[in-house]
Parts: sequence; C-alpha cells; structure tokens
Amino acid sequence: MRIAILGSGLVGQSLARGLTRHGHEVRIGTRKDAVEDLPVGSPTEVVEGADLVFLSVQGTVAVDVAVGVREQVRGKVLVDTTNPLDFSSGTPGLFVGHTDSLGEQVQRAVPDAYVVKAYNTVGNTLFVDPDLPGGPPTMLIGGNSDDAKATVTGLLEETGWDVVDLGGIEASRWLEPICIAWVLYGSRTGTWDHAFRLLRR
Repeated sequence: MRIAILGSGLVGQSLARGLTRHGHEVRIGTRKDAVEDLPVGSPTEVVEGADLVFLSVQGTVAVDVAVGVREQVRGKVLVDTTNPLDFSSGTPGLFVGHTDSLGEQVQRAVPDAYVVKAYNTVGNTLFVDPDLPGGPPTMLIGGNSDDAKATVTGLLEETGWDVVDLGGIEASRWLEPICIAWVLYGSRTGTWDHAFRLLRR
C-alpha cells in the first residue's frame, strides 16, 4: 500500500521504517525539510496520494492536524495512534476521557474519513514485528467502519499482531486509558518493551 504517516517523531519514524520493511511505500507528512533517510512531503501532499493514513502526532495537536487534511483524507482509512496524555500533575493522566475520547474527537473532526483507533496501547519499538515470549501480543482496535477495521487488521496481522475488535470509535474511551497502564508498568520496571495479550478459548 501507499501509506502516509502524519508525524515525524519517534512514533512516525518507527512506523515508517517497519512498514517499509514489509514492502509498503511510506511517506511522512511533516513541515520538516528532511527526516534522516525517510521520504517526506507536506501533510496534504502525502495524504492525497495515500491508500492508508496514520495520525501519529502528540495528542494535544491531533485534532488540528486531522482538520488540516480533512479534504485529502475524505473516504480514506485514518489510523489514529494518538493518546490524550497529560503529565502536568507529574504523573500520567488523560486530558479527555470516559464520556469522550481523542479518537472520537478526531472522527468528528474528519467525518468523511474512516477512523480506526489502534497502536496506542504499546510503545513504538514494538509497532511492527513484535517478537515477545509467549506469542504475538494483542492489538485492541475500534472504529465505526467494519471495512476500515478489516484493512487495519490485515496490516496488523501481516506485521505480527493478534487483533481484537472492540467495536465503534467510542471504544477509544477505554483504549486510551490502557496506555496509562502501559506507561505505569514501564515507569515501575524501567523497561519499555512490553505489550498486552488477550487470552481466550
């Protein structure tokens, strides 16, 4: 697939390098002139030519970035990897939650795109080809379009993930707090190569 990644930080770069290894054509949408060895372009340019788009920016700017490509992302799958993280109190928290979510805010901002919440409950080093003892970890996803979720599920399974669909985009209200559990475990252990797995019969 032709994949656009909005965000040139560690999250975007990890996705770009990992998905490129799997043969996908990846470009990063950024205002920067260059991002090491990765192909870049303006956000609107890379989204316009993409089959699939990732939103991989800080939660505080996620809605604004989505609005900036509203026309270009029309009719496309937009994978929302963001979390509404808030560290202002000194401990990890969320700036939205329980009755709303950042995933829902992004979907409202781009109503003609098919937003799928995914990749937000694990660190960027494990986004692609997670090799952990005990088998593949589970990626929990949510979104309103079954077809869009099928596309994202296919990509995840291709790159080493077990996938569980939690329903509509409102599932983001519960997916985003799971990120806090991931952060707390990392903070207490000093390790960051961990992921969750759902066991079922």
